[in-house]
Order: sequence, then C-alpha cells, then structure tokens
Amino acid sequence: MKYYHGTTRINAEKILQNGFRKSNFIIFNIVRNSEIKKIKVPGSLGYGTYVFIDDSELALQFGKKFSNDPVVLEVAIDLHDEDNILDLTNSKIYKQFQKFASISQQAESASSIFKEFYKQKAIRGTAQDVYAGIMTELFILYLKNEKNIDIRFVKKDTETLLPPNDKGYQRLGLPNGTELTIRYPRQDVKNIKVKE
Repeated sequence: MKYYHGTTRINAEKILQNGFRKSNFIIFNIVRNSEIKKIKVPGSLGYGTYVFIDDSELALQFGKKFSNDPVVLEVAIDLHDEDNILDLTNSKIYKQFQKFASISQQAESASSIFKEFYKQKAIRGTAQDVYAGIMTELFILYLKNEKNIDIRFVKKDTETLLPPNDKGYQRLGLPNGTELTIRYPRQDVKNIKVKE
C-alpha cells in the first residue's frame, strides 16, 4: 500500500525538513482533568497526521482546499500489527464503535467536549466531523483503559463532498477512498518524499 498526504508547498517543505509534528492527544487530558484549555480540535478520525491510502488524487484534492499550488507527499509507514489499527472499514469494528457511541454516558461526554470547543470558537470544520473526532478519541481511550489496546492508526472510508451551499460543503455519503490517521507520526513514519 502507498500513503499520500496533501498539503501546501510551505508545509511540505517544513515536513520534508523536520518530519510531521507530534500529535496532541488533548482529549485524554480533558477526560482526566475535566477541563479544556485553548487546544486544537480533532479531525473526523481524531488527532494525528491524515493520509489517503493508494490514492494520490484524493490527497491532491485535499491539498487544494488550502492552496492553489498543493504538494502531495508519499509517506512510508510502519504499521506494526493489525491490533494497533482502529479499522472502521471493518464492519465488526464499526459496529463496536457504533455501540460505544450510542451509550448515553459517552454521548454526554462527547457533547460536553464539543460544547467547550464551540464556546472557544475553535471549530473550523463541520460540526459532524468534529463530533466524530471527539467520539473516536473517547473510543480509543476506552480501548486503552479497558482492553489494553494501544491504537496507533485509524482507518476509514472517505466520502464525496458536493459543492458548498450556504452552510458549507454537503455530504453525499458515497465512499470514494480510504483515509488513515497516523497518531504517532514521529515514530511510525519511516520516510517522506514528494510524489512524482
């Protein structure tokens, strides 16, 4: 498999020089300390570096959201073993995640964290993606604490987006590729190069 990350030319140069930045797992701190400071909001798959699997065109389209001159990086990853991947393309794992997310205590936790982000005006993406990212982080925390599973990657099918309406981009709900979040990019990314 090949992994592609789309970004701006300036960011690509920084990544090639210094590697990807360390991820901030702030949700863990929020749950433990019951407080939110000014922090980065998670993406739809939680915190980490996002790449597209075997599809450089999707990475290019993603990069175009931020720049007229995007760069696609090819990223080599050490996936370790299957137990370290939260694979939401697997129906059994997806059902476990849905069951977890439907527990009222988890929904209340996710909602209270979401409300704090909203109060801080920190939400830049869609509300749906931010809530999904929060719930993903809570599920990963549950897997670590209750099952002793250390999730290093999150995998999920991506969806086609329609052009924006007055509320932003609209979801169509049709899978068009697969995305992977690398939660520990400093440790798990082995090589980065510009895609030819």
